[in-house]
Amino acid sequence: MSNRRPSIPLQSKVSLTLVLLISSFVVISYTILRSVIAPAFDELEMSAAKSDLHRAEAALRADIDNLEAITGDWAPWDDLYAYVGGQNSGFEKSNLNRATLVNLGLDLLAIYATESQIVWGQLLIDGDEFPVSTLDVLNSDGPSSTALTAHSGDLDRTVGFVETNLGPMIISSRPILRTDESGPIAGAVVMGQFLDASHLAKLRERTDVDMAWGPSDRGKDIESDAVYITTPVAISATKTLVDIHDTPFLKLSTETRRNISALGSQTIYVATMFLIIAGILVCGFIWFLLRYTILRPIERLSAHIDNIRESGDLSRQLEMQRSDEIGSLARQFDAMTAEVHEARQALLEQSFKAGKADTAAEVMHNIRNAMTPMINGLDRLRKSFSVTDNLRIAEATQQIADDECPAERKEKFLEYITASFEHIENVSENALGDLNVVSSQAKQIEGILSDQERFANVAPVDEILVIDELLGEAAHVIPKEALQNIEVTFDDDLDLLRVRGYRVGLLQVMGNLILNAYESITRHGTSHGQISLVAADEVIDEQPMVRVTIRDNGGGFDAATKKQIFQRGFTSKPKGDYAGLGLHWCANAVAGMGGRISAESAGEGRGAEFHVLLPAAQGS
Repeated sequence: MSNRRPSIPLQSKVSLTLVLLISSFVVISYTILRSVIAPAFDELEMSAAKSDLHRAEAALRADIDNLEAITGDWAPWDDLYAYVGGQNSGFEKSNLNRATLVNLGLDLLAIYATESQIVWGQLLIDGDEFPVSTLDVLNSDGPSSTALTAHSGDLDRTVGFVETNLGPMIISSRPILRTDESGPIAGAVVMGQFLDASHLAKLRERTDVDMAWGPSDRGKDIESDAVYITTPVAISATKTLVDIHDTPFLKLSTETRRNISALGSQTIYVATMFLIIAGILVCGFIWFLLRYTILRPIERLSAHIDNIRESGDLSRQLEMQRSDEIGSLARQFDAMTAEVHEARQALLEQSFKAGKADTAAEVMHNIRNAMTPMINGLDRLRKSFSVTDNLRIAEATQQIADDECPAERKEKFLEYITASFEHIENVSENALGDLNVVSSQAKQIEGILSDQERFANVAPVDEILVIDELLGEAAHVIPKEALQNIEVTFDDDLDLLRVRGYRVGLLQVMGNLILNAYESITRHGTSHGQISLVAADEVIDEQPMVRVTIRDNGGGFDAATKKQIFQRGFTSKPKGDYAGLGLHWCANAVAGMGGRISAESAGEGRGAEFHVLLPAAQGS
C-alpha cells in the first residue's frame, strides 16, 4: 500500500484558497465597515456640525474684530481730538455725515466728550436717520453708558454685544487720543452694527452655514460648552454668547443636515455587495485564469526544458509569444544569436514594407552594438568549457589509488587536484560574469525588438532614469578583455542625477557613444586608453537639464569633421553596410526626448568629448 499522499491539483488548491480568502475578506470587511467606518462617518458628521458652529461663531467674531479695528483707526486721531476739544469745526463737515456711516458699514456712530457729553451722533435704521438716544443704551441712566462713553485709561476699550430697544447690536468703544496715542483722554468714539435679518443673511452667505440667533435665558449660568442635539435628520448645535457685561446675551445656533451618515450607510451597503459579487466573479474566473495563463505555459516550458536536457540541442526554440514573466523565462532558453537574426530579418522586412528602411537600419546598428559584447562573452564561455582538457586529474587520481605510490608523491597529487579544482572554480566565476553580461545585452536586444514590434507607431513612454545605472549598463558594450588596457571611470555623483527619457533608446545612445570612444582609442593605438563618464546639472533656457559627458583620449577629430559628424552617412570608420548611421540616429533619438547632443575635440590625436543634454527629472 502506498504511503504517498493523494495529489490535489494546483488550480484546485488555489481556487479553494481564494474562495476561503475572499469569503473571509468579505466578512472582515463588512465587520470593519460597520464597526469602524460607520462610526467614522458619524464622527465626521459631528465634526462637520462642530465646524459649522465654529465657523458661525468665528464669522460673528470677525465682524466684531472688524468693528473694533475701525474704532481703533478713528480713536487715536489728532483731527478728532481737536474737534472734541472744540478746535476743529471743519472736521464735522468733512467726516461726520451719513456717507461715512454707509462707507464704513455702520449703523451707529457717536462721539462723546469727557463726562459722557455727546458731541455728535447718528443712528441709521433702514436708511433713515434717528437720534442716538433711540437705542436707550448710551443714555446716562443706561447700564452700559459708563462702559461705552467714559474711559478711565488710554488702553481702556469696550467691545462686544449689547441689547438695545431696537434689537441686539455689536458695539465698540475706545478713548479719543492723539495720533501718537498720547493723552489726556478727550472723550470716546462709539461705533455699532445691528444684528438684524440682513446681517444674518450676509453671514449665512459668507459662511455657507444654516445659522440663527435668538435671545439667551437671562439669569442662568453661562454654558461654556456648546450643546449638540442629534436627530435622524440633522444635528443642532447651540452656544451661548455673552454681552459686554459677561452676562448671557445671545444664543447662537446652527443646523447640519445628516447627509454624511446616510451616504455612509449607502456606501457600506454598496461596498459589501461589490465585494460579494467581485468574490464570486474572481472564484469563477480563477479556473480559466490558472489553466490557460499559468499552468499550460508552465507545462509547455517544463517539457521544452526536458527536451533540451535529453537532446543537448540548444538551438531548439520554444517561441512562446508572451510579454509576462513566464514569456521572459521561456525566451532565455532560446538561442540568442538565432533569435536576433530572425527578428532582425523580420524587422527589416516589416520596415521596408512600411517604407521605414532607415529605422530598420538604425535598429540593426543598435543591435549590432549590443551583440558585440554578447558574442565576445559567448566566445569566452566556449573557451571556459575547455578548461579541463589540459588537466590530468584522472591520472592523478589513479596514482593516488595505486598502493605502490609513495606517500609523499600522493600528497603532491592531492595538492595538484586541489589546485586544479580551484582553477576550475575561478574559471567558473569568470564564466558566470560573462554569462551575466550576455544576459544583460540579450535583454537590451529583446527590449529593442519588442519596442519596434509593438510600439513602432506609438511614442515611447518617458521614464525617470538614474544616470549611474544607465551608464553602467551601457558600458557593457566594451569587450571585457579590452578593460585591461582601457580605464573606464564613473563620476562619484552619477547616482544622484536623474533624467526623464526613454530607457531603451538612451541605452543605445550611450552604448553607441561609449563604443565609439573605445573604437577611437583602439584605432589611434593609444597605449593606455581612458574613458571618463561624468554628469552635472544645468539650466538651459530656464529648463533644468542634465549634461552627460563621455570623454576619451582617442583619435579625436578636426573642425571639418565636427561640422558633419552627426550627418547621415558620414563616418570616420571604414565604410560598411551600416556605417554612418550610429551618431545620426543618436542625434535624432536624443532630440526626440527633448534633448541635444554635441561633440568637441581639440584636434586629431587629442581625444574627444560627446555631450548629451537631457531633461532633468524631478528630484535630480
